[in-house]
Amino acid sequence: MFESSTEALFIVDRVTGTVVSANVRVAELLARDIGEVLGRRVDQLTFEPRDLSYDGCYEEVAFRRGDDYPVFVTLTVSHILGTEHGDLTAFAARDTTERRTLENELVAKHSALFAAHADLEAAYKQLRETQHELESRNREIAMLAWRAAVGELVAGIAHHLNNPVGALQSTTRHMLDRIAQLPAEHRADLERLTSRISKIALRIESNVNAIVKASRSATSDPRPTELPRELDSVIETLTKRLDDIPTKDPS
Repeated sequence: MFESSTEALFIVDRVTGTVVSANVRVAELLARDIGEVLGRRVDQLTFEPRDLSYDGCYEEVAFRRGDDYPVFVTLTVSHILGTEHGDLTAFAARDTTERRTLENELVAKHSALFAAHADLEAAYKQLRETQHELESRNREIAMLAWRAAVGELVAGIAHHLNNPVGALQSTTRHMLDRIAQLPAEHRADLERLTSRISKIALRIESNVNAIVKASRSATSDPRPTELPRELDSVIETLTKRLDDIPTKDPS
């Protein structure tokens, strides 16, 4: 039974601490001849000294192989008292090197997975920041395009408004010249209405300039601008007023 066991078994003299007997599994476990094991103290076969003087089970005991590599075992210690050879201790060693290697590989893989997860989180955070930056730039581009379109539209409207306003102002100046040639009793109403026409034309011109200026503002949050009355309505009103003015032949 000692020789047929699947575990490495060896018997140690409790007084000297030397190995007095070992089965072939010990030779396989330690990659040594049985003769190299017999007569050696247990602490000479391990990498680090451990107190193995008590009955029980010891985990992760590192034995030294013949090639000086460690082999890790779970060691069961049992005391045998009062034998013909004195007090002995039986050691049963079960090789756990492969299990320990697998555990170390699992820990290494877990660490690598944890590091990969951290890298993934960092990449995701960078991606979100890039996305926010891209969205911000897209908003800026959309705002610039919107302002360019509004500026072009306002410039076109201003052009179409300023031309008739300029013509109206020129006509008003011409009318003032003609009114100045009338008798004093005929000039009062005409001068008052003509002056009112000039003020309305200047107001239209001022409002158009204000709209153009607002469209060129650097603000990114443009506010609605109140448009002046349409020029056609102004001209229509002025035309009616002029038609109602009584005229006399200055001659």
